[in-house]
Amino acid sequence: MTRILIVDDDKHIVEALAERFTHQGMDVVTASSGEEAVERLRQERPDVVLLDVQLPRGDGFHVLGRIRELGIETTVVMITAYGTVERAVQAMREGAYDFLQKPFEPALVESVIRRALERSGFVRKDRVQRAQEAPTESIVCEDPAMRSALDQARRAATSNATMLLLGESGTGKEVVARLIHRESPRAREPFVAVNCVALPENLLESELFGHEKGAFTGASSRRIGRVELAEGGTVFLDEIGDISQPFQAKLLRLLQERSFERVGGSEAIRADVRFVAATNRDLAAAVTEKRFREDLYYRLNVIKLTLPPLRSRPSDIVPLANHFLAQYTAEAKRPGLAFSEETVELIRRWRWPGNVRELKNAVERAVVMSPGSDIQPADLPPEMLLTSEGQGRTGSYHDQILDQRKKVLRDALAACGGNQTQAAERLGIQRTYLARLIKELELNAPEA
Repeated sequence: MTRILIVDDDKHIVEALAERFTHQGMDVVTASSGEEAVERLRQERPDVVLLDVQLPRGDGFHVLGRIRELGIETTVVMITAYGTVERAVQAMREGAYDFLQKPFEPALVESVIRRALERSGFVRKDRVQRAQEAPTESIVCEDPAMRSALDQARRAATSNATMLLLGESGTGKEVVARLIHRESPRAREPFVAVNCVALPENLLESELFGHEKGAFTGASSRRIGRVELAEGGTVFLDEIGDISQPFQAKLLRLLQERSFERVGGSEAIRADVRFVAATNRDLAAAVTEKRFREDLYYRLNVIKLTLPPLRSRPSDIVPLANHFLAQYTAEAKRPGLAFSEETVELIRRWRWPGNVRELKNAVERAVVMSPGSDIQPADLPPEMLLTSEGQGRTGSYHDQILDQRKKVLRDALAACGGNQTQAAERLGIQRTYLARLIKELELNAPEA
């Protein structure tokens, strides 16, 4: 909903404007002094501000300066009963979008506000870009269990409820989180992902909430956090099961109160965002073992969705592989590159312990490593060949592994005419490591 802040010490003007804009479906917030206006700006984050120049406790130009200092992205229209060309020019220089002189016609005010809202829309789009929203990734799905999970995600997307996505690493939890955002009423606002284990706790707090200038060593300026950047949109909290208990308490407050404070700050900032969390941990067990807060678990677990591992959705494996093949051959400008029948069978049989992420990486590697028009089994990761070729053989486990290691090296060297540098590149290993393997496995000179 569009939010407008009306700042004027004339209560009759405020009431008249508030009634008009509320009737038009806007969320109206009011303030009667410069001091109160700054407080409302921090808490409400309005799309447009109608700001009187003459105010008690901080005039309109002071408020305009504070908007710039606080880094608040909004569009300001100044209003005054003492309008002159000089004051209009000053307002524009200070960052105002437009200038109205009292008394004003309602139709004129509405026209100016419409243009101001259009300008705010451009600001919001820029904020989305700066939040680095990733491009949409297609979801390839034929398996009934996965289709059911996606149907549930789409149904839940229409609500504002917090969602918890469970599943092994690489099952596509972030892809599903983005689907939920795209299918939600917040789709035109930012989607901001936060990896909760990528940073130490103190840096994670600053990344999520932002910080004030001087909050800690190196904080030379104010920084807007991910939650603030996602205003109106969705925050995806990945790896939520790995955060520390002290930070769990801070996150619980954010979910409960829908507000937060920047690191080093004392002002509560409203968080109009939808939260989607994900983890590969067993959070219920972590709660039992007192490693995860029970109250936070139930706050997150409003709608729970478990994504099946790739090995339990075999009908999706080959279609996914073909999808990634089309993607990477286009990027590499290698049209026509295809899987051989043997490669397709190997892809179908592999259990994919790393799930969709492992399959995606394997296909990317194969596109890079394949020297011909067909992707052969040797172009896939070596561990897939070792397991596949070892099936049905006799002998001890170690003997079979040794034989297969030798075969992988022989095949790579043969395909490269004995050139060890090319063979190492084909296998995705260092040249020096290949030389050491050749020596350890006692491959004869012609093979090497």
